[in-house]
Formats: sequence, structure tokens, C-alpha cells
Amino acid sequence: MAAIALPNSSVGGYNNIMNIIPIFLPHGGCKTRCTFCNEYVATGQYLLPGRDEIISTVKRYLSYFKNKEDVQLAFYGGTFAGISNMKDFLLITRELYNSGMIKGFRVSTSPASITSETVRQLAEYPLTFVEMGVQSFNRNVLKACNRDHSLEKIYESAHILREFRVPFGVHLMTGLPEDSEVEDLFSAIETVRIGAVTARIHPLVILKGSALEESFNRGLFIPPSLDASVEILWKMFLLLEGGGVKVSRIGICLYGEQIEEVVAGPYHPALGELVRNRIMLEVIRRFAETEGESNLVLHNSHKKDFVGHRRYIVNLASQEGLAIEFSRSGKLVDIGYYDRLIREKLLREVVCSS
Repeated sequence: MAAIALPNSSVGGYNNIMNIIPIFLPHGGCKTRCTFCNEYVATGQYLLPGRDEIISTVKRYLSYFKNKEDVQLAFYGGTFAGISNMKDFLLITRELYNSGMIKGFRVSTSPASITSETVRQLAEYPLTFVEMGVQSFNRNVLKACNRDHSLEKIYESAHILREFRVPFGVHLMTGLPEDSEVEDLFSAIETVRIGAVTARIHPLVILKGSALEESFNRGLFIPPSLDASVEILWKMFLLLEGGGVKVSRIGICLYGEQIEEVVAGPYHPALGELVRNRIMLEVIRRFAETEGESNLVLHNSHKKDFVGHRRYIVNLASQEGLAIEFSRSGKLVDIGYYDRLIREKLLREVVCSS
């Protein structure tokens, strides 16, 4: 069985320093329309790109990149393996690869379209990575969102990708209909268990033109708040990263006018930073308990760790009666140690609640 040869990878098949050229395929290959989804407004694009447009996009991005040694073409949106003219796109990737313009390509696809035959076909081209749009490991959530795959299909597809030694990631969402914090944390644990090397997570935001927009307007569905979402996301982040899964993005990726397509929900341009800040707040709480102090003087090197976005950590800690200051002679905090303690506690809680 053919294995996929990867360029320099730092975590399993994930390379932090590669340059990605995005090609959007809005709803391309999708057999159903998920209730939360409207890729047309999320991308501002309504047609699938042709060969000339893709090559033009690649050349434009290459003119921006200083390092052209590890350039990957990435097909985002839709379900790549379900597109009727998939071979046309594959031939374009081969052409770009043979010309030296890219070192490989990656795709996003639904688990429903992953079969041994399809992966074998993809492996004949310079494929480096597959992201599965899983969203949740709860069958009720999948059904409520009108996903085109079963829970069992997620595990089957992961098994096929592992058989072909194709590195893969998982896309997860929080705040979906029928969802809960317990289910979200379980999804994070299962993402680790099936062998994913990366994960993207974003809390549900209601987009114009999606089925959930109508439910929201009729008062039948309300998305979680930003604070409630952050409280789930920081726990998922720790469970994933602590399990060896690189969290490559937190929050839906929207630019410019596309941001105006958000009707409701916890959209924030610095969501990933807020999540990491929330983890550091938890760390400093534990550190304060260990030290038995409410007035902490930390080493200046910790300013980047414990101040936070717009003083997020310092302000929340102050509201809890915990003062944080910094000096050259301040204390050092073993962040990795406290991360592990917090993650172990989370794992115990998830196991007890499942």
C-alpha cells in the first residue's frame, strides 16, 4: 500500500513553516447542505475556479512568499473527494508540482467521500495532507446539522487514511444544535484517539443564508456566547495539544466583507489569543494556590504569558482578588507542568461524565 512522502514536518505531517496557497471550492462536491453552512457568503465566491484561475492564484502568492521552498496548494471548502471533476483538479496539482511551483497539495473533504479507492487515486498525485470535516463525534449532533455521514463513517475514514499512511487533520465545531460541553470534550479526545495530527476548531457562528439563520430569526435556536465558547475551547485546546494533536486554528476564518455575513454567534478576530489567554488564567490560578499567595510578582519574561489580549488575564485575575505584577527578580512559572496538571484533571472529568 502506497505511503505519502511528506516534506519537513514538525508534528506528524504538520509543518508550521510551510506557505499555504488557498483555493476555495465553495460547496463543491457536497451532497447535502449542513444547517450551519453557507460557503458562498463565507468565501465571497460562487463558482469553482478553473485551471487558469488556479495557476494565476499560485503565481500571485509565490510573488509574496520570501521562502518558496515549501509551498503547499490547499483546496478548502466543499468536499474535494466528492467533486465530479476531481481529476481535473488533480491534474492541475501535478502540473504545478512538476513545474516546481508547489511541493504538494492538501484537501478538505467529508468523511463520507473517503474510500480506499478514492484515497488510492489521490495518492497517485502529490498529496500531503487530508482534513476531514467531522464537526462532532456525537450522532445526534451530526443528524441535527444534516451532515452527510454517520458517526461510524468517521472512524472508518480515519482507518482508511491511516492504512494509506496519509497524515490527516480534523475540523471540529462547538455550539452546534444538540451539542454540549461534554460532547465537545469527548470529540477532542476522540480526535486524538483516531490518530489525527492537526485540528481546527471553531464555535458556530450563524451565517446569512444558512438554515440556522431562519431558526435564529424565529427564536428557535440561539448560539452560545463568546465567553461560554471560550470556556469550552480552552479545554479542547489542552486535550488536543496534550494528546499530540496540533491545533492549527481556532475560530472561523473570515476577511473583510465576509465578516458582515455573520448574523449572530461568538465571532472574534482574536479568538485564538483569547483561548490561550484563558489557559494562562487557569495556570496562574493553580500557581497562586501552590504558592499560597494572592499577590504574585512574576519574572518580567512572563509578561507575554500572563498579561493577555488587552490585559485579559490581569483584569480577570484582579476581579478574583489575584494581583499580578512583574519584576526582574520575580518568580518563574513552570507553565508546562501546570498545563499537564490541568489536562489530567480534564481527562478525569470527561471520563467520569461519559
